[in-house]
Formats: sequence, structure tokens, C-alpha cells
Amino acid sequence: MKISRLNHPLISACLALLLVSPAVHAEIYKWVDANGKTHYSERKEDAGKTDVVELKVKKTTQASNQPSLSWQEQERLLQQRQAQKQADEMAKPPVDKRPKSLSGARVGDTDESRCNFARDILSGAIQRMHSKTDQNDRDIAQNDIRAYCH
Repeated sequence: MKISRLNHPLISACLALLLVSPAVHAEIYKWVDANGKTHYSERKEDAGKTDVVELKVKKTTQASNQPSLSWQEQERLLQQRQAQKQADEMAKPPVDKRPKSLSGARVGDTDESRCNFARDILSGAIQRMHSKTDQNDRDIAQNDIRAYCH
């Protein structure tokens, strides 16, 4: 049988596709241990004497140069990504949740600036440098609000 020139590239492409991506069936076993924890394995022997369910998984080979990874390797990589994400979150500077200062942390000569400074102390927008705002600070701020806020 003679193959025409037009069909030759088409047949070659079909053969290449058949050879490059054959379907592979992976066997995965699932069982529940005495504590009620579900386990998965590629080996039936890992389950011991418990009832095992075989999960049918159809896996195709990847067309890229990367080899396919076992589920254990994929799980390990997932845990690494989660740990890295958690470390990145921990490394972020804390978000300052204090209210915005009305006075800019400065006491001016006007009644309005003194009023705003006292309100900042009570709202938590201003805090002492090396210690927490105590009850005495709050009492003084309350007095300043009565005196300077109109």
C-alpha cells in the first residue's frame, strides 16, 4: 500500500501522540485504622488486616520534561509550601490597629490641640514610650477633656 505525501505527516503525528502519552493506571488503597483515621497507600500490605478499598485512579503521563511525582512527594511539597507561607506571614510586620491620632502626638497651645491630645490618650492612639498608659494617665485625660473640649 502506498501512502500519499499528504497523509504521511498526519499519520506520523498520530503515531507520535500515541507513543508520547500512554495512559497509566495507578493503584491506591484506602483503609480506616482502629482509631478511625483514614489512610492511603500505594501498597495493600500497609493496611494490615483491616478492610481495604482499592481506589481506581487514571493518570496520564505529563508531556513536559518533569517526571510525575508520587502522592507522598506531592504531600511533602504541599507541607513545605504551607510552612513557607506560614513563615512569610510571621515575618510580616504587625499591623498597627491603633486609631489614627487626632493631635499628631503633640500638645499645642490651643484648647483644641489639648482636647485632641487627651482624646488620643483615651482612644489608645497615643501610648507611653516605655510603659503602658495607666489609670492616672486616663484620669488626667478625662480632666483635660472636661477643661479643653467644648
